[in-house]
Amino acid sequence: MTTLSSIKRLYHVIDASVFCTTGDMDYDRVTDAVINLANAVDTYDGDYDDIWYIGEGGECCLSDFIEGAYWHYTEWHGGQWSKGYAALSALGQVFNPGMSGIEKENPAYFWLETMAK
Repeated sequence: MTTLSSIKRLYHVIDASVFCTTGDMDYDRVTDAVINLANAVDTYDGDYDDIWYIGEGGECCLSDFIEGAYWHYTEWHGGQWSKGYAALSALGQVFNPGMSGIEKENPAYFWLETMAK
């Protein structure tokens, strides 16, 4: 079981490297952190209303980050055995795209793409 504080900690580490200049992770390490974050959200046993606001007031909240990251990795994975595909699969545990589509103006989508290039 994952705690609220561990999800907050993971998100803030990602936030610092993707949206701010205070983080020092490269794209590969951010992808590892995204996998860990998605798995943590998937195993969170509390009320999901407690976690989706994380990051609010910053570049984007957790729910927007997960959606943007999901769409980013649909375009930026290197095939079934790649780390990007592992991230996409982990994110797919907590985000169901349904009828939604890529929102290129989503900050997570934009900045992850910028890091990937």
